[in-house]
Amino acid sequence: MHKENTFLKIITLAPLVFIPLIIGIVSVVFITMYNTNFQNNLEKTEENLYAVERKTAQTKVKSTSDIITYRKSILKENLKLRVKQRVELAYDIAQSIYIRNRATASDAEIKNSIKDALGGLIWNEGESFIWIVDYQGIFNLAPKYLKSYQDTSIIDFQDATGRFVIQEEIAICKEKGEGFLWDTFTKPNGDKSTQYKQVAFVKSFAHFDWYLGSAEYLDTARKKSDKNLLVTLKHIDTINSNYIFVINTQGDILMNKSIPQFEGKNISSFDNPLVKSVINHINTSLNNKDSAFIKYKWLNPSNDSIEMKYSFVQKIPNTDWIIGSGFYLSDINNKISKQKIDMYDLMYKKSNSILYIALFVIFISILIAYYLTKNLKAHFATYKKDINTHKNQLLQLNNTLETKVAHRTAELENLKNDFEKLATIDTLTNIHNRYSIMKLFSIEINRSHRYNTPFSIIMLDIDFFKKVNDTYGHAVGDDVLISLSDILQKNLREMDTAGRYGGEDFIILLPNTTLKDAENFSQRLRKNVQEHSFDIVKHITVSLGLVELHTDENIDEVFKRVDDLLYKSKKSGRNRVSY
Repeated sequence: MHKENTFLKIITLAPLVFIPLIIGIVSVVFITMYNTNFQNNLEKTEENLYAVERKTAQTKVKSTSDIITYRKSILKENLKLRVKQRVELAYDIAQSIYIRNRATASDAEIKNSIKDALGGLIWNEGESFIWIVDYQGIFNLAPKYLKSYQDTSIIDFQDATGRFVIQEEIAICKEKGEGFLWDTFTKPNGDKSTQYKQVAFVKSFAHFDWYLGSAEYLDTARKKSDKNLLVTLKHIDTINSNYIFVINTQGDILMNKSIPQFEGKNISSFDNPLVKSVINHINTSLNNKDSAFIKYKWLNPSNDSIEMKYSFVQKIPNTDWIIGSGFYLSDINNKISKQKIDMYDLMYKKSNSILYIALFVIFISILIAYYLTKNLKAHFATYKKDINTHKNQLLQLNNTLETKVAHRTAELENLKNDFEKLATIDTLTNIHNRYSIMKLFSIEINRSHRYNTPFSIIMLDIDFFKKVNDTYGHAVGDDVLISLSDILQKNLREMDTAGRYGGEDFIILLPNTTLKDAENFSQRLRKNVQEHSFDIVKHITVSLGLVELHTDENIDEVFKRVDDLLYKSKKSGRNRVSY
């Protein structure tokens, strides 16, 4: 009897002791596993933040490097085009004066009128100008600093390399009517001991056996281009403290918004050991390679304090420029701290929930255990089911935490996509920028050649756009560009693409389109622009060049053809399509 009572006590008390004990142990193990998983997720979040920032800096630098490389690669072509346009303008003025006065004035009077009209055409603070020389080498129109040579023969004039450039220019005009010539001279306002290359364009004016010419120094063009390029980079670089900076290998600070007072200066011109040491560190890091990640102390513009910074720096090919971008470790640490606070707060709430659930389960288990002393087997299944239900709830809570981490990672990826969009979209017109449209141009050429499908290209230019800017101001000119971009977008098919090539020039890509269909589209587009009522300026016209891609034709060849046809439209009276 005593043994039976003892056994009954054991049967009665065992569930009340062991069941709560087992549930407590399971809860502790589960909470421990939960905490371990939490720590692992915390470490992964920190690693992902650093990885994303490194990738963002690297992508930003490489994308900007591509823009700089492209802009510098077309410097000479743009220079030649600019000089040619000046001479073409002077030629049109001279031709107009001649035609208007040939029936009523003598040749001498017409010549003087032309020289008076062209004498005021100067650029680059007098470095570039229009000159007139006849086929006997007589200097008919000279700038102020060469006035002593006017009306004298300069047929034997030589440049710094000993070339008889006047004789070469006369030969070009006699044989071809016009052409380019590279020569070397000192600058009129520069150091007389230094020689500079310049490109000249000359064009025959047959009425008087004259030729007109103008030139521009490559060094001047490069400085202007670099200045405009840096302004462009400043406009697109607006992402907090992860800014772009540009220096060169001589220690000149070309762009750095954290120290704007030093922009345009060389490190040798001021006493700042921090700036000197960092720039020297960058140059040393790139001694034997094109790019590198470096770590250094630098001024954080967001809080004006010196902090540790991690940057990706890269040399720009075929230049002495170095471009870089990075992030401050404090910014990353702040992001990590904020995420830790959020995650710890979430963990605290979840842990409390688990603890409350565990206590509740223990309390229920005691009641169930007491009841099980009467019917242990019947209620065992119910107890097991209850445990499984709560376990699933805990797993669901854990999955919720992982989902939040995934959402945060997606947000960081979206940030990266926003910058990539910034690098390809023209900030004024919200269509493809020059870099992006030329890249798409190359892709469509390759696709057309691969699948043997037609591909047509339009180059469009606003007629007399300079007059719009001069008359109404650049703000109105910008509104015209925006409205024209809207017209282009409304007229395009889904497969077509439009981009702003620069200034008032636009490129339209028409895949799977023959020259005939493209011509119909071009004429319709031209009429739509002509009939559109713009704010303030009311009406403008556009000139268009149109080509269809030839077999085995590359991007440079087809671009030159469409550019020449656009020039033909401009020269033929504007507001027309040439193809």
